[in-house]
Amino acid sequence: MSLEYLKVILTRIGEIYASQLPAIIGLAVLFTALVIFEGQASSPGKVWWRNPGLVTDICYALINSVLAPYLRIPIFLLIFFIISGTLSKTAIEDYFNNGRGLLHGLSFWWQAAIYLLLTDFFLYWIHRSFHFTSLWKYHAIHHSAEQVEWTTSYRIHPVNMMLQQSLVAVLMIMLGISPEVMAFFIPWDVFSAAFVHANVKWSFGPLKYVIATPVFHRWHHCLPGDGGDKNFAPTFAFYDVLFGTFYMPEGRLPQAFGVDEREFPQDYLRQLAYPFRTLQTRLTHNAAETGRSPASTAN
Repeated sequence: MSLEYLKVILTRIGEIYASQLPAIIGLAVLFTALVIFEGQASSPGKVWWRNPGLVTDICYALINSVLAPYLRIPIFLLIFFIISGTLSKTAIEDYFNNGRGLLHGLSFWWQAAIYLLLTDFFLYWIHRSFHFTSLWKYHAIHHSAEQVEWTTSYRIHPVNMMLQQSLVAVLMIMLGISPEVMAFFIPWDVFSAAFVHANVKWSFGPLKYVIATPVFHRWHHCLPGDGGDKNFAPTFAFYDVLFGTFYMPEGRLPQAFGVDEREFPQDYLRQLAYPFRTLQTRLTHNAAETGRSPASTAN
């Protein structure tokens, strides 16, 4: 029985990788072609396959692609249970299959347009909150890349992934956005995330105030005070313009990336543990100040 169960798990993992492999290969080919033309590079001479953080990025890509579907489902169910407390299994399945809410009766394309605008609005504020609250310790993982490339888009701590993308997906379902619409934008989400992290100096002229570009987002990966606390929107830069966080200085390109912390872990396993080690350190420090044990401080 245990061997059969293991076979099922490995088969499912293989299916997930097989479904995502064409997209990853396509992105690799595209951004390899772009860096051949050094005149288009934001950081000339640096290519993604020589990125010192590439192995870490690959680990995130491999592990997160397997974990994501299974992490999101419990989050969805938990939030639905908290909101209603009475939803049956049938009602929850109906939510996922058919949607329910204010936008449920709109056509596919109206829902698609609203989905694009609303998800970016929610992601802007959630992303911004990760920078200025205790959630930073999870988001710092994404900013730990010292050479920003398209592969950096995969470098996301699982807790960050659950509290950001999964939360927005729940909000969209509750508003009545069709799961069909959400599935339609999955390829776009993958491409746009890789694109804004790409090592190219594209800003699209006046459109830089409307849509997120590689230069726009690469400034966001600089240290705080040099752009790292600006440019939060994933797709529409006009949200940053509207809320006063737009930052793209003329005549300059972002160069120095990373977090403002010495000896930040750069390997996958230590990065996974980093937020929890940081929490334990804080609890121990608080306990030392108050004379209580870390366990009592946590409670």
